[in-house]
Amino acid sequence: MKLAGEITVFPVQDDASLWEFLRLPWRLYQGDPYWVPPLLSQQRDFLDPKRGPFFEIGEARYFLAYRAGQPVGRLSAHINRLHDAYHGPETGFFGFFESIQDQEVAAALFEAAGDWLRRRGKTRLVGPLNFCIYDEMGLLVEGFDSTPAMFQTHNPPYYHDFLTSLGFVKAMDWHAYKFTNRNVDLAAMERRYDDIMRGQNIEVVTYNPKELDQRADEIFHLFNKAWEPNWGHVPLTRRQFDETLEMVKPCLRPGLAYGFLDHDRLAGFSIILPDLNPLIRKLNGRLTLWGKLRLLYEAKYRTVRKARAMVLGISQPYQRRRLHHALILRSYINMVKHTPCDYVDVSLIPANLKHWIKVLLAFGAQRYKVFRVFEKPL
Repeated sequence: MKLAGEITVFPVQDDASLWEFLRLPWRLYQGDPYWVPPLLSQQRDFLDPKRGPFFEIGEARYFLAYRAGQPVGRLSAHINRLHDAYHGPETGFFGFFESIQDQEVAAALFEAAGDWLRRRGKTRLVGPLNFCIYDEMGLLVEGFDSTPAMFQTHNPPYYHDFLTSLGFVKAMDWHAYKFTNRNVDLAAMERRYDDIMRGQNIEVVTYNPKELDQRADEIFHLFNKAWEPNWGHVPLTRRQFDETLEMVKPCLRPGLAYGFLDHDRLAGFSIILPDLNPLIRKLNGRLTLWGKLRLLYEAKYRTVRKARAMVLGISQPYQRRRLHHALILRSYINMVKHTPCDYVDVSLIPANLKHWIKVLLAFGAQRYKVFRVFEKPL
């Protein structure tokens, strides 16, 4: 779709233009069978500087592009003061990019975002991040033929051409893998699990709401420390962590989330969630009371057919003891023995974690999507 007329780009300055920013994707993804509409009330709070947890450590400006009086593209520009502290002050970020199939619209949006960031001393532009490395991130560049799992992005293939034409190059790829094979040798897997755990003096605990609340501090510190070596890592603030935990709590179930304890010290944990995106897609952006009840039922009680492995973390002193293998085995065995689930997404995995990717492939995972973070000088 290409409209005649001059392109104008304006910053979002009031509720009316913010709603245009939020609603624009509905115009662009008509007919796309794989797009999952975001829940508008949640995204509005996330973008609101008075409510969103990102704004404790950053600031953002949202831009809308118009042609012939119609919104035809959007983009955010943002700075992250915590990223500045860990990685240097030169980097600004972009996110929430959407555009009709018109290179001029994309160019106008990125020019406006770049100007805003340059005025704040930034000399490098990185994205898409919505807003941080542990929020929704990356441009889909491989795997357009399937519905994204929860917290994954989705976009048309032509966005890649837009960015490369504007001088962006790959900064890092992030992979999504899937497990679909239920025809596994459970006895062999159980023997392997027992071999790893023998002599470890590690207690395995499954999800318990009271236990989770008591160990929230440990999980928070373990996450920030265990992921420290990863590309682009910026530690979560306590508010970011708490709000993420509150968001996933309704989805947690025994048998899908595990912890490893060493004399009551948390050595590692893994979290698998039922993938709610098939239902979220049906809600079409509206979260009514009935919609909330449907989501809660889907998350807590409905038979799990598709799941997303959100996180697997091992405390650094334990990382050479194959406990990450044990967590995969424990989860895989449970899923095959006690659920009809036939699809588990494991993502997102930085492409430079070669050893971890080898582990996933050895267990039978298949790469099915790639999300790319781009960069360019400003």
